[in-house]
Amino acid sequence: MPGAAERAGGALDARVLRGLRRAAPGAVSTRIEDRICYSLDATDLRSLPDAVAWPRSAEEVAGVVRAAAAHGVPVVPRGAGTGYTGGCLPVAGGVVVSTERMDRVLLVDVARRVAVVEPGVVNEALRARVESVGLSYPPDPASLKVSTIGGNVAEGAGGPRTVLHGTTRDYVVGLEAVLADGAVVSTGFLAPGDGTVGWDLGTLLVGSEGTLAVVTKVALRLTDRPLGFATYWAEFPSLEGAALAVAKITAAGLPAGVLEIMDGATLACAVEHVRGVKPAGAPEAALLVELEGDPSGFGAAAATVRAFALENGATVFREAASEEEREEIWEIRRSISPSLARMSGGKINEDIAVPRSRIPEFVRAMREIGAALDLRILAFGHAGDGNLHVNVMVERADTGQMARARDAVARLFACALRLGGTLSGEHGIGITKAEHLASELDETALRVTRALKRAFDPDGIMNPDKILTDRPNPWWQGLPPAGVPAAETRSCS
Repeated sequence: MPGAAERAGGALDARVLRGLRRAAPGAVSTRIEDRICYSLDATDLRSLPDAVAWPRSAEEVAGVVRAAAAHGVPVVPRGAGTGYTGGCLPVAGGVVVSTERMDRVLLVDVARRVAVVEPGVVNEALRARVESVGLSYPPDPASLKVSTIGGNVAEGAGGPRTVLHGTTRDYVVGLEAVLADGAVVSTGFLAPGDGTVGWDLGTLLVGSEGTLAVVTKVALRLTDRPLGFATYWAEFPSLEGAALAVAKITAAGLPAGVLEIMDGATLACAVEHVRGVKPAGAPEAALLVELEGDPSGFGAAAATVRAFALENGATVFREAASEEEREEIWEIRRSISPSLARMSGGKINEDIAVPRSRIPEFVRAMREIGAALDLRILAFGHAGDGNLHVNVMVERADTGQMARARDAVARLFACALRLGGTLSGEHGIGITKAEHLASELDETALRVTRALKRAFDPDGIMNPDKILTDRPNPWWQGLPPAGVPAAETRSCS
């Protein structure tokens, strides 16, 4: 999947490079080794940029954008590159603007419960900083040790605690961003005055995947640090049983800050990754449930969770007896995605979301789709808000298997939408889901979305060929055209 420089066999115009280097002195590179490092993300799809810039301030970002815009050169904002939809890939070449050097926590206002950070701050670092003063920043994607706040904002990232606390979108109270013409705009908490006059542009930028602006500063709402946690682990003889327990637990309105589901193969792989030894046996499914709040009130809630788990077939139900045991459980959960790379030559990670009450139906349909197409499809994720990470395991060199994977992804998306769900709970659309966007949005919604893109970026230089694009999905490059859709599964009618 070549970038512009590879296709054209040339480099950026000398005038563009001079402008970029004036804007960010000593922080622009066209060296092939740097370009390669910024040519991929967690999908392992690749596209080579023409240059990479590492600005350290909004002023430098604005200068880089102006220099690129003057010559119609694409600008591709990038955080830590942990995304799963190709959102930060420079598919049209141009300059990658990495915000990794903008990594300062600028303010933690305890009285007003607000933090102001630069986009390159790593999620875990922010969490540690605010917890040291008795506060909390709840959004914690599984990649929190490496993913940055800017990337979290761009994708509208969720995480295990969304069931009780919501996603990144619910915590952004102000943004500073550089627009496609190099102008700098501030919204909400960061705007002059109180930020309440006019439209809330910040709301439009969260989840826009870098297609409208480059975020250079973020104001985030903080909460009080929970008084305590109680962590429970349940094992089930079937994924369907675990899914039914999820539906019961979420309907009961318990103070469950975390409700994570995983199938047996996924769990076994993660355990081996953490402990270095393949487990002798693994259940067909497991749930991680964590209550949070005042520990004096956990008793009745824990009894209810236990009852729902046992009622739906759980063979094991236990509480983490120490902080060390709790941390090991969390390490296993956060190791799932990287550990799955050990199982095959590749994986296609989709993050559909369905209403929590429909998770059992979706799980049954997923099993049917895998069996019908002779594919291994694994599932884990944030069951508490219906966000499941569905992984189609593939050998990428096997054309027949990739063609079946394309069919599987289409069926999984169609099933999620019929159940009242969505194509993406937190990974965004990027390039890998763009071909399915019209299945979820009607023509009016698409028209408005295109109009917003033109208003923010009339020349189309900001992260082009993402979300609203006809560019073919690179996963299916080299495959014959898709055939007539197969009959629907019985479980997702």
